[in-house]
Amino acid sequence: MYPSSFNYLKVTNFSEASAALLSAGENAKVLAGGQTLIPMMKLRLIKPELLIDLGGIPSARDIVVGKQTVEIGALARHAQIGLFAALKAFPIVGDCALGIADAQVRNMGTIGGSLAEADPCSCWPALLVALDAEVLLDGPQGERAQRVRDLLADAYTPDLAPGELITRVAIDRAALVGVGAFVAFKRAAPAYPTASCALQLSYDGDRIASVRMGFGCMGLTPLAFDAVHDMAAGQQINADLVEDIAQAAAEFVEPIDDNKGSEAYKRSLARGLVIRAFEIVEARRHGTQAPETHSYYG
Repeated sequence: MYPSSFNYLKVTNFSEASAALLSAGENAKVLAGGQTLIPMMKLRLIKPELLIDLGGIPSARDIVVGKQTVEIGALARHAQIGLFAALKAFPIVGDCALGIADAQVRNMGTIGGSLAEADPCSCWPALLVALDAEVLLDGPQGERAQRVRDLLADAYTPDLAPGELITRVAIDRAALVGVGAFVAFKRAAPAYPTASCALQLSYDGDRIASVRMGFGCMGLTPLAFDAVHDMAAGQQINADLVEDIAQAAAEFVEPIDDNKGSEAYKRSLARGLVIRAFEIVEARRHGTQAPETHSYYG
């Protein structure tokens, strides 16, 4: 199908986009990568009168790996992030970016668009709540920072003021210390995961110094399992500890019955993904062959 008619505006900065969005209100949509928006327009599920294209904003795709923070422009594409040389030191980021959908989506979809969509099954939200990242926002009231956890407080409804736009994603380098993995269980590569889990571990010798964990598709929002830190900090990794964490995670998540499976089934998936994530992290830490991060059942 073809979308209904609309006006098109290509902007050169976020302030211009914000003003246009505020002026047009609900009759406007913002185009980043378009991998969700364009199919919905073609099906006429949404019919914007104005399409505001952010693609002409200079530096909106840049990635800066600083000493304190990793900053990613909102229009950086999934494949660009996953293949960025300086980010390969943080394999959890590549796991997430290069496991998203198929080549077309990875080459067109953007990290900012993924967050603005606020889909609880998207991959970036699960990772970024685990790492307690922030977004930088620009709107009529100026610039501000907001935790991703606060931005994604409700399904499909990002906490953005009228006319406000995501401009950058900021991750504290301290959250990326150690070794991590992002794992997902999917019907097929192009599909959203049935369940996903982000795990980042840092070490003090052979003992765990810190743990960060997050889940996607396990509730109405991405979930950060912060209690895992107190369970594991100061301990050596062993099968019993991993099983205890996996069981606790299965109880922590908030899955709902849908066409992807029952609540009980998804709790079982959460447990299995935690175990797999620990296996991958340990293999990476010791330089041995790691299991695949993404499993497909279709």
